[in-house]
Amino acid sequence: MGLSAPRLTPRRPPRGWALLCAQLLAMAAASAQPLPPEELKAQIVFRSLLFVEWPGTALPQGQALQLCLADEGPLATALEGLAGRRVNGHALELRRVRGEQLGGCHVALVGAGFDAPRAAVADKPVLLVTEAPAMLSLGAMLSLQIEDGRVVFDIGLESARRAGLEISTKLLRLARYVRKA
Repeated sequence: MGLSAPRLTPRRPPRGWALLCAQLLAMAAASAQPLPPEELKAQIVFRSLLFVEWPGTALPQGQALQLCLADEGPLATALEGLAGRRVNGHALELRRVRGEQLGGCHVALVGAGFDAPRAAVADKPVLLVTEAPAMLSLGAMLSLQIEDGRVVFDIGLESARRAGLEISTKLLRLARYVRKA
């Protein structure tokens, strides 16, 4: 008396299964599309903020992290999409300002036309972000550029330390260049 193997009958997939698969494939293809440079830069700024520490008196627990946009352009627009996200327990709030209004900011996007950024926030813990490479020597602390089709960033470590900001070594290791003096 031999045992016969159970007979397997093919099951018909549930209705809509093919449609669901098509939607998932379309979403996967869309997510594989490269982001525009401004969006990549905005994501780098956001992730960089996770590795910066402000003095407790400047950014008490629960207070919103103020990201001020003192520059116009595609990066400023892309950064606006970050509003409401959380950075180490702080809600990210964005606002457009003029150079002389940087006092209440924790992070500020400044452009090449911004004269002497450190003077505007002297002795204040404000992380100055720019896309203009020359601004690093004028006090900017995070400078984003495109190099060989990739987004890279440089860090002005001495400027950050003078402002009372601590930048994690994890972020420093990812930078293309770290300006120490």
